[in-house]
Amino acid sequence: MKKTITLGLAALIGVLTSCSGPTTTESKLHVIFDNPAPRTMPLALFGEVPGDLVTSLDIANGIPSSVSVMLLEKDGQQLLFDGGNGNEDSRLLPCLQELGFAPLDIDAIFITHLHGDHIGGLVKDNQPVFPQAKLYIPSVELDAWTQAPNVQALVTAYGENVVKFAIGDALPCGVEAMAAYGHTPGHTIYRTDDKLIVGDIMHGLALQMEHPDFCARFDMDHEKAIASRKAVLEQVKKEGWVMFGMHFPTAEGVVLK
Repeated sequence: MKKTITLGLAALIGVLTSCSGPTTTESKLHVIFDNPAPRTMPLALFGEVPGDLVTSLDIANGIPSSVSVMLLEKDGQQLLFDGGNGNEDSRLLPCLQELGFAPLDIDAIFITHLHGDHIGGLVKDNQPVFPQAKLYIPSVELDAWTQAPNVQALVTAYGENVVKFAIGDALPCGVEAMAAYGHTPGHTIYRTDDKLIVGDIMHGLALQMEHPDFCARFDMDHEKAIASRKAVLEQVKKEGWVMFGMHFPTAEGVVLK
């Protein structure tokens, strides 16, 4: 499988410093890079990668990456997918402001999984950063993390706005949740029209796109993560969907052919 978009390393890094524009004219999907500077995933995170492959992919110094949040404008609503890491230098709120939105404008937040770099930007000083938003969390994922202090803080902060859901449940604006378990017990990806938001299905796009058997050490169940990754890549190819990931290094969607 090959990407239809081929970008050099300089181009991949260059897009990390700003907020992206919308990807379509029908509904608007913005990729917000939470990290203010270029980011790479250390190669060591992926285990033993053969030297010839490292050389051919030019990844000896790390794999271009990001920490990203998606903003979808659709049907008069503003929907976030994940919430970034919440670091002091987070770009989430400044980028939303550049796009013309305040925290109170966010109607719903969809969680791919409950790792800190995906939910850290949703709570500050024990208060919800997006107080009007419904917070949609996959039931399988939430049940797996009920003892985690940051997850407890998240659920407490959003209170009655927390919505647990199962795969197949109807979600706002026609968003469809799809199981992609393995990275975490309830890792979930989301489709909106022809766009697929794949969360952490790949941490190192340059490596895992062509070689999906490689896992980052963050994947909790490697066997399930590999199976999910392969299934997602095959479905994206079959359906002609455009793929966006929370650790992809570019705001441009990825298409397979």
